[in-house]
Amino acid sequence: MNRFYDVIVDKRWVRCQPKGQIRRHEDAEYRLPVIGDHVVVELEPGQERGVEGYVIEILPRQNRLMRSIGDTRETEKVMAANLDRTLIVSAIERPGLDWSMLDRFLVTCELLDISACIVINKVDLNPARLNAKELTTYQDLGYPVLETSVKDNLGIGRLQALVESGISLFAGTSGVGKSSLINWLVPKAKLVTGAVNERSGSGRHTTTTSVLIPVKGEGYLVDSPGLRDFFPPRVEPDQVRFGYVEIREAQRDCKFTTCQHLEEPGCAVREAVRAGDIAAFRYANYRFIVGDMMQRERSRY
Repeated sequence: MNRFYDVIVDKRWVRCQPKGQIRRHEDAEYRLPVIGDHVVVELEPGQERGVEGYVIEILPRQNRLMRSIGDTRETEKVMAANLDRTLIVSAIERPGLDWSMLDRFLVTCELLDISACIVINKVDLNPARLNAKELTTYQDLGYPVLETSVKDNLGIGRLQALVESGISLFAGTSGVGKSSLINWLVPKAKLVTGAVNERSGSGRHTTTTSVLIPVKGEGYLVDSPGLRDFFPPRVEPDQVRFGYVEIREAQRDCKFTTCQHLEEPGCAVREAVRAGDIAAFRYANYRFIVGDMMQRERSRY
């Protein structure tokens, strides 16, 4: 199957194809480029089908955002590479806030060492939801929380300041308004947007491929395809705890250094939950992710 990639070379876009040599790379992750990759190209103007060059090498990645796909979640996909930040977009209504989904994104960013920012979009639909105690929890943990509304022109200044340098990935489920936010920031992008299903509350996939969009200054935006769900890439179950800011802090006082904070005696994390120092909803989400990783581990044998 022919694959084409638009590569920025000397501030212009060049249509390229990957050469066979990188498709045979010993590391499967480096056999095809992903959005945000730094690559080496051979330019050959005048080729057929509009191809102006060939990708011959993918340079080592500073980081990459990954997700698990499929019913068993054993297959993993690189969504983007060399990110300076991920903006995790949720809609206050249509489809609504999903703290479990948000935590799965945040854990992934923490474990992969990618800066994360929470964007609460469509706030005009239900401003009262901004008083949710969960949002205060994330702010207290140090996560930036931006409130946005394309309809009310709310939050664009903060968003612009955030994305004016580096590569920013807009991630989230279908229907949360990622493409609308990008069109708001970069009108010439003209990304296709879609309505949310009024009955199910879910959105349609309007972005089918990842797109890199230059913004004013030295920044780039990535509009990733909308997802029905998101699950972190597989890690050992005892590594999930390092994806939670507050658990990393509290577990220093656990009786055992290997404590997974499930049923072990002398667990400082469970005590912090009982005392209200760790939000119960975050701990419940933590247990879900650990359980999911355990199930995946069992299914491999």
